[in-house]
Amino acid sequence: MNARATSTRVRAFALTVIFLLSWGLTTHGKYSATGDEPHYLIVTQSLWADRDLDVSNNYASHGGALFGAAGLEPESHARVARSGKLWPVHDIGVSVLLIPAYAAATRLATVPSDAFLQRFRMNRGLFTYSIISFCVILVVVCAAAITIASLEYSGLSESSAALIVMVLWLAPPVLSHSFLVFPEPFALLVTAWAVLEWTAPPRRFGLREDMFALALGALPWLHRKYTFYAVAILLIIWWRRWRLVDERRRKWVVRAAALFLLPQLASVLWTLHYWGNLAGPMALLMEGIPGLLVDRENGLLWWAPVYALLPAAWWLRRSCVGLWLLPVAALMIPCAAHQWWAGFSPAGRFIVPLIPIFCLVGAVLLKSKTTRYAAIALLIPQLAITAYAWQHPRMLWPQGDGTNRVLSRLLGAIGQTDQWLPSFRTAPDRAWSAAIVWLLIVAALNVALVFGFRERSASSPTPGVGA
Repeated sequence: MNARATSTRVRAFALTVIFLLSWGLTTHGKYSATGDEPHYLIVTQSLWADRDLDVSNNYASHGGALFGAAGLEPESHARVARSGKLWPVHDIGVSVLLIPAYAAATRLATVPSDAFLQRFRMNRGLFTYSIISFCVILVVVCAAAITIASLEYSGLSESSAALIVMVLWLAPPVLSHSFLVFPEPFALLVTAWAVLEWTAPPRRFGLREDMFALALGALPWLHRKYTFYAVAILLIIWWRRWRLVDERRRKWVVRAAALFLLPQLASVLWTLHYWGNLAGPMALLMEGIPGLLVDRENGLLWWAPVYALLPAAWWLRRSCVGLWLLPVAALMIPCAAHQWWAGFSPAGRFIVPLIPIFCLVGAVLLKSKTTRYAAIALLIPQLAITAYAWQHPRMLWPQGDGTNRVLSRLLGAIGQTDQWLPSFRTAPDRAWSAAIVWLLIVAALNVALVFGFRERSASSPTPGVGA
C-alpha cells in the first residue's frame, strides 16, 4: 500500500470516529433547541420564509415549533431596533449560513409519518433540528480534516496528526459543541483554514487565498467578539506567508485587504444603522480567565485535563508558533470579560475556535518521552470524563449551581468537589484562593516539563515534528 493510500485511510478513520461519536452524542438525552440555539433558528426561519429580519411574527405564530422549540418567546434575544421592528440581538451570520440546512431539514421532516417519528420519541420539529445538528457536525468534521492536513504539512506523520486531532475533537469543548447551533463550529472551520494557510507550502495566490481573506473578514458577522480575533489572524498570516517581497505579492495583499475589510466595514455600518452604536444590542459583563480554566463547573481543565500542558508546549515552540498567541489573546481576553461561562452551554465554548491552533502548538509534546508520558497521564482521566459524559450528555450543560456532576459521579466518595475546586459563579469571594493554588500547580507542572523536555530531547531527539 503506498503512502498516499495509507494517509487517506488514517484520515478517513479519524474523521469517521469523530463524526460517529459526535452524532451519537445527539441521539441520547441531549437538550434540544435550548438556550441561544432556537433564537438563531427563528432568524433563519424569518430569512427563509419572510425574507426579512423582523421576527415578531415568527415568535407570535410559535414558529419555534417547526424546529422543536414550541412556545419560544423572544425574552432578551430580540429587541426593537431603530426602525421600530423587533430584531434579533444576535449577529446574523450563523442564521444566514444555516439557511440551506434549514430549508433542506424542513422539507425532509415532512417525509416520515408521525407514527414513525414517535417510535423514536421525536416529532417533526425535533427531527428538523436533528438534521440541522447533523449539518453542524459536518462543519466540525471538515475542520478536523483541514487540521489533520495542516499538522501533516508541519511535519507530523499521518497517524500522529490524526491522533492529536482525535484527542482534542473527542473531548470538551469541541465534542460538546460539535452539534450545537452556535457561532463556534463555523469559527472553528475558519481557524482551521487559517492554520492550513500557515503550514501549507508556498503557492501562487489565487481563488483559495481570496476566499480565505473574505471568510476571515466575515467572522464578526458570526459574532462581534471575533472582530479583533480576525484581525490578529490576518496579521500573522501576512507575516508568515504574504510579506511584501515583490510586485505580484503587493497587488495580492491589497486585494486581500479589500476582501477582508469589506465584510468588516459592512458589519460596522449595519450596526450603526440599525442599533445606533458600535457595540450592538449586547455588550456587558465581566469575569476572568481563571474561571474559564479552573472553575468547578465550567473550568476547561476539569473537562479536558490535557490542556494543562499547553503552556509548556507553547514555550517549547515559541520560535515558530509564538505569534499565534496574538489571536488567542484577541479572543480569550474579551470573552473572559464577557460572561466567561458562556451562559447555558457546555464548558469552554468561547475557546472552541482556537482548537486547531492548540493542535499545531501541542504537536511538540510528541517529541519527548517526558511530555508524552505527561500527556498520557492526563489523557486517562480525560477519557473517563469524556466517556461518562458521552453516556450522560445532559451533564455537559451547567446548571449554574457550582456542581460538576460528572466529576461528582466519577469520584464517588471523594466527590465533594466544592471542598477543593473553586466556583467563581456561586462563591466568587472564596474561589480565588483555591484557583491560585491550582494555577500554581499547573505552572509548576509546565516548568518541570520544559526542563524535562530539554534533557530528553537533547539526548534522544525524535524526528517527525516540524516547525
